[in-house]
This record gives sequence, C-alpha cells and structure tokens, in this order.
Amino acid sequence: MQSLSNFFKSLIKACPYSLVGKKCVDVVKGKPSTHKKSKNKALLFKAGIKTGRNISLVGVFCPFLWYAILSGASKDFIILNLIHSGIIVVIGLIVLGINYLALYSYTKS
Repeated sequence: MQSLSNFFKSLIKACPYSLVGKKCVDVVKGKPSTHKKSKNKALLFKAGIKTGRNISLVGVFCPFLWYAILSGASKDFIILNLIHSGIIVVIGLIVLGINYLALYSYTKS
C-alpha cells in the first residue's frame, strides 16, 4: 500500500499544473528563488527558449484534453479543452519566439 501511495505522490509532483501551483504559492508567500542569476545573456535566452518549448508541450499533452478525448466526452467539452490547450501552446510559442529573436539579435551584435 505504501508503494502505491508513493507512486501517486510522484505523479502529482510531476504534474505541470501542480508545479505551477507550487511556484505561485511560493511567489505569494515571498520565498526567494533558488535559481542563480546568470550573467551570460545567451544562456538566459537559451533557457527562455527551453521554457517556451516546455510550456507548449504542456499544452499539447494536457491531461484534461486527453482525458476528455479518450473518455468520450461531448463534442463541446472537447472543443473547450482544445481551445484551452491551443492557447497554452500559443503562449509557449510566443515565449519561445521572443527568446529566439533576442538570442539571434544578441549573437549578431
């Protein structure tokens, strides 16, 4: 029973929505960030590109969308989830694109 409990706890910790929720709670509580600030702008832009990619992947692999599709939910509910996931993907692509352009202009100058 303990191993099953640990399995579900690890799933919850890996869920992107629970990670975002934990970050939001930390910001509200005022906890300092554990990430070190890098002085190299190229590394910051590359990290931003990875962040945008990860945000887009969360939209593509949204558990709510896939649960709705695989469980045979109504067409309207699936469209609602598709719109939500599409917005998340677009936000991720915007973050990715902005950081890519910033990196491109930084390396050209």
